[in-house]
Amino acid sequence: MIEGRGLTKIFNPPGKNRIIAVDRVDIRINAGETLALVGESGCGKSTLSRLLLLLIPPTFGEVFFEGQNLKELKEKELRLIRRKIQIVPQQPESALNPRWKVADSICEPFRIHPDALPPGRQVGEELERLLGLVGLEPEQASRYPHQLSGGELQRAVIARAIALEPALIICDEPTSMLDVSTQAAIIRLLQRLQQKLGCALLFITHDQGLAHAIGDRTAVMFGGQIVEEGKGVLDRPLHPFTRRITSIPDSGLLPCPEPHVTRTPGSCVYYQFCPEKTEKCLHNSEMREYKGRRVRCHNIPHA
Repeated sequence: MIEGRGLTKIFNPPGKNRIIAVDRVDIRINAGETLALVGESGCGKSTLSRLLLLLIPPTFGEVFFEGQNLKELKEKELRLIRRKIQIVPQQPESALNPRWKVADSICEPFRIHPDALPPGRQVGEELERLLGLVGLEPEQASRYPHQLSGGELQRAVIARAIALEPALIICDEPTSMLDVSTQAAIIRLLQRLQQKLGCALLFITHDQGLAHAIGDRTAVMFGGQIVEEGKGVLDRPLHPFTRRITSIPDSGLLPCPEPHVTRTPGSCVYYQFCPEKTEKCLHNSEMREYKGRRVRCHNIPHA
């Protein structure tokens, strides 16, 4: 359904070294499935999600949605595509206008795309339907954002995200700011909505426990690259980085990013930290198909 090919994003801040935030990433999400994208903070997960939406332009690479190359579309055509892709952000309070009542924010997609309303339906009727789907009461929707809890705000943001019945919802660490019990409720809500609407999810997280629970497939990201992707990745890891993170006990939360080390030019992105590195690893590895998954490592045999 949506596919990124060779996506690369390089930032060149004035007076500083350039930053390769996303490095030659190939990613595909099929209709109706959940891809869990897991990695440490700062590894490029959120930047990758914005590249898929063309909210920021890629330095290199292309994005295809339902067979269309998004880089070739005009802004008006791209706007129609974006109706089919919505985001649930990490901080719901920053996604809602503090001067608007919650109901106004939930109904905002219908003001932008009035033709999206079903024939014969009024905005108020759609609001009632959306509130029921996410478990909010009309009284809660009549409040302002600062009057709701974090979980209630996230439900409101989810209601807005599903208003146009998108084909893909990008969930950018949607539970990381919530307590554990609220996290579980939001995850169950997303899973129910996915079953009801038939949409696909890109679920971005630094919590491998959540990735394991929600993903049909898992992609593991490090240093701007996807280093391993497929089914059962967290149960049977192959890449050295994936094996390291799955050995973390208890919470399953990934540690802080690896300490900054200047990367050896042209080497594997994990070279400086890998206990299994060889001379081959001084050259960047391409993704390899192996046992039903993709792995970016020289030590994985060719299929």
